[in-house]
Amino acid sequence: MVGLKVIFKARSNPASSKELRKVRLSVLSNYYPVSLALALTWVFTYLLGASDIHPERPVVTPIEEPKPSTPPAEALASPAPYLNTLIFISIIAVAGVVLIYLARRRPGLFKALITVMIWLVSLSITVLYLVTAAVVTQPLIAALWLPIGIGVATIVTFLLVRGGGLGAASAAAFIASGSGGVIGISIPYWTFLILVAGISVYDVVAVFRGHLSTLSREDAPQLRGLAVEVGDVMLGLGDLFFYSLTLSAILWNLGAASAIAATIMLFIGYTLVLALLRKRRLLPGLPIPLLTALAAALTVAYIV
Repeated sequence: MVGLKVIFKARSNPASSKELRKVRLSVLSNYYPVSLALALTWVFTYLLGASDIHPERPVVTPIEEPKPSTPPAEALASPAPYLNTLIFISIIAVAGVVLIYLARRRPGLFKALITVMIWLVSLSITVLYLVTAAVVTQPLIAALWLPIGIGVATIVTFLLVRGGGLGAASAAAFIASGSGGVIGISIPYWTFLILVAGISVYDVVAVFRGHLSTLSREDAPQLRGLAVEVGDVMLGLGDLFFYSLTLSAILWNLGAASAIAATIMLFIGYTLVLALLRKRRLLPGLPIPLLTALAAALTVAYIV
């Protein structure tokens, strides 16, 4: 999941600012996947916390860092958060380049690979949250975890790879919130703080100077499974993933008040990006929402 791209792109390829202003922004279609992903992130993070099931530190952040209670000056002087962030972003960058290459040069292999990846991730997060729900509420469906998991994974994969519209948006929100919730809880705290800044910088570079700058509307069909078209905007699955990861990490580490502030700022930041799409064809979708959400969360946690 962490190899997926992060990008907002207008479906049209306008030649003038007048045409850019014609990009249609629908409240339902453009806000639906983000709203669903953030709502599910609250649910999934609560389930993991209430069940007392704490996932291990992600393999993409292998270096032990200072504890969250460590004074910031001391913790941020340690190289561990920066090295973990470098490893995380390097994996994303390499995976992004490889996936775009396969989408353009080996579309059959790309489609098969993405289908398998989405199915396995969907199965894993469905089973995980069924287990956590069983611990919290003891539902009878826990006994049917395997067939339910297979069924949900199959439906989600079909909707995201072969479907479109709100169905694909729903599937993307489920995968992003499920995986983002797990990693948000398990990622080391100081690495999370550095990662938000690091992935924001990477997003800007990738969109304006890197491999994402080459994308056009014609690439959208080949990238199905990595991005969903909502209204006149192409929203990357990685955007939803990082929105969910950020919200989950804030809720887990800083509490509900900070998470509420972060949720509000994610929506405001996302709205600003949509508004700016009337001026530019291609924009990074992470820096404004993530940085404003983190700033608001830290303000509530340490100042208010």
